Amino acid sequence: MLGRFLELSLVVPDTGTAWQRWLDLGFADAEVGDIWPHAYGVVACEGMAIGLHAAGNEPVCVTLVRPEVAALERTLADRLIGIARTQLGSEVFNLLELREPGGALLRVQEARSFSPPAELPARIGLGVFRALSLPCPDLAEARGFWERLDYEVRDVDEPWPALAIQTLPLACHGAATCREPLLIFTDTPDADAAAGDAGGAGAPAGVAAGMLPALHARRHQLLHTPDGVALLGLALP
Repeated sequence: MLGRFLELSLVVPDTGTAWQRWLDLGFADAEVGDIWPHAYGVVACEGMAIGLHAAGNEPVCVTLVRPEVAALERTLADRLIGIARTQLGSEVFNLLELREPGGALLRVQEARSFSPPAELPARIGLGVFRALSLPCPDLAEARGFWERLDYEVRDVDEPWPALAIQTLPLACHGAATCREPLLIFTDTPDADAAAGDAGGAGAPAGVAAGMLPALHARRHQLLHTPDGVALLGLALP
């Protein structure tokens, strides 16, 4: 219903510095359009794109794209799903925003704002992209929200009990597990490679390596970016 996933939108103080940091993590540069009046850049790997915005009211936002945003507004109103903001009209770039139960902002806009790179990296240093996982204090509430939007929701237990939103690269994890949105990668060859490629001495400036207590028994690498999201690299079980 909400459309196709476009990007994880991040508001950053310096788009150039952030852009280089994500390139250093293994993402590729994408060609952007001129929809936004502020500085804007995009990096991507297979399955995920990160939009770096110099302005915005929300530091982290999940952006989707679909035509007829005005029709979507009417559908959401009919289903009593709250809308946080709308920008609709013949002279503006149509979009609307709503919040999922964990508090993350979802933006639906009427057109793409970038073109994917000609060659998307199949993997970065942490492995192959699997999901963008959003923290949520109540997974049952999250399930109900996404099902009301006509998405199929599947229970998963890897790497912890969570929900996967079918047709979107999204998942929901318990907020007690990690309070940050997580970009999850798997198939890390070994712990030494993970540390050397992304989290060790060669980590981009501003990126801090850590561990998740919930995964104490499993090899993994957790990278905290200054952009409001974390990257989790999981070794194969």
